[in-house]
Amino acid sequence: MFEWNKYFPFHNQFSKEALKKADPKEVETYVNRVMESVFGSDYAAQFPFRDPLPQKEHPAKPDAKPDVKPDIDIFETADHVFVKVPISEEWLEQVRIKHTSHELWLENLPRADHPKKVNLPCLVKRKGTKAVYKDGLLEVMFQKQQDYNMSEVEIIR
Repeated sequence: MFEWNKYFPFHNQFSKEALKKADPKEVETYVNRVMESVFGSDYAAQFPFRDPLPQKEHPAKPDAKPDVKPDIDIFETADHVFVKVPISEEWLEQVRIKHTSHELWLENLPRADHPKKVNLPCLVKRKGTKAVYKDGLLEVMFQKQQDYNMSEVEIIR
């Protein structure tokens, strides 16, 4: 039998007794710090689920507009990817929509100097994208890229 405990580097730090005594708030803070260091400060927006953890309070700058962090919904069908962004009609004139095959950029939302980037769940075509505004929702519809440009790789012996 292999002696796993002998080679585990955190033997004393993560013992059962230490975990039983751990404060859930400290664990949550630690996990948030690790996630932020790995994925960046806006890590929750990169995942397809809503972040159940409370967001950090950032001190407001004087004379600064509050950040608008819209709840962006992303879903896909067999042929399309849809991104829905709640936005007021007054912001509609300022927002510019751009995209690559894997990322949507909403310029001037929430601020002019910082575009909102949304990772798409699959590759999309460059042409054929449509954006419609109705009832306070901006809906961007992409056509999925069906050709994945597959290539064969030779195995060398």
